[in-house]
Amino acid sequence: MPLIYRNRSTTLFEVIIATLIFSLVMAGMVGVFVSGKRNILHSRERMTGSEMGKLFLEPLQLAVRQDTWDTAANALYVGTTYCDASGSDQNPACPSVASQRTVNNIDYSAQYDVSYVSGTSLRRAKVQVNWTEFSP
Repeated sequence: MPLIYRNRSTTLFEVIIATLIFSLVMAGMVGVFVSGKRNILHSRERMTGSEMGKLFLEPLQLAVRQDTWDTAANALYVGTTYCDASGSDQNPACPSVASQRTVNNIDYSAQYDVSYVSGTSLRRAKVQVNWTEFSP
């Protein structure tokens, strides 16, 4: 056996370089996983916010009545805003629906305002749901 093959072994320098390369690859992989988890949480919060908007908007269907359509007592009276940002007001169309709910330790608050659709006697109810996103 030639002398050159007997003395061949892994040096400390090669081990350090291999460990450094492995560490860089693993740090990149951890970044990808953390970013993916953040995107999943953001999507989950958006879906929950959408469902909260539907929850706050559904009771307004009860306010579509001919006998109270043009009175200020109607929850769809034009120019009004209900459910303030602090969550202290109740939905006048359905007093049991609070303007603030907590889901998965995240506070969702809703408000809606009513306006006319231009050129018609129709009304548009616009719901806005606010929450503070979790940031890891």
